[in-house]
Amino acid sequence: MQSIRGFIYFKDKTYDEVLTTFEDFQLDSVKLAFFKSLNHYGTKILQPGVFISGTVKKEHSSKDIVNIFRAQAGLEEKTEACDVSIESEDTIKELQQGPLKGHYTGLRILPPYTVEHIFELSKLISKTINAHNVLVRSVESELDEPSICIDLITKEEFEQNRTQVEKILSSAGLNIGKYIFLTLE
Repeated sequence: MQSIRGFIYFKDKTYDEVLTTFEDFQLDSVKLAFFKSLNHYGTKILQPGVFISGTVKKEHSSKDIVNIFRAQAGLEEKTEACDVSIESEDTIKELQQGPLKGHYTGLRILPPYTVEHIFELSKLISKTINAHNVLVRSVESELDEPSICIDLITKEEFEQNRTQVEKILSSAGLNIGKYIFLTLE
């Protein structure tokens, strides 16, 4: 088995359709949460989707997983409208396991960085903002090296703690990239 984390949203589907399609859906040891819309790099996307976290069989790729979910939703196979990291392709380390409910923030850190340093800073950020679920994963980047994403799930919206988090990261000499926000139900 290998770790997986990310989300897929479904164009031209309603939240109720997504909920009905996936509420009893099972794939290996994947847990699901649902969202009605997301803010992706400053752009509001009014499409519902599923947030996935857990483990899948080693033979799966991220593309396989996206297509399994798209097929379940009655959509053609295509790697779009998604942000999925899988252990065989990316760095993934869960730092704090908790419920997949609340406010999700995907905070991108641009290269250069060291993964171990990101792990330590993520633990500090988690304590500072009282996150109940924290995971660090590498994600695709427009640069030669992958960006790293700190996944935070909190009870409070991120904006209340944004200044504190950015101060921790910038004082460590890191380049903060873009954000993804969604509310997990």
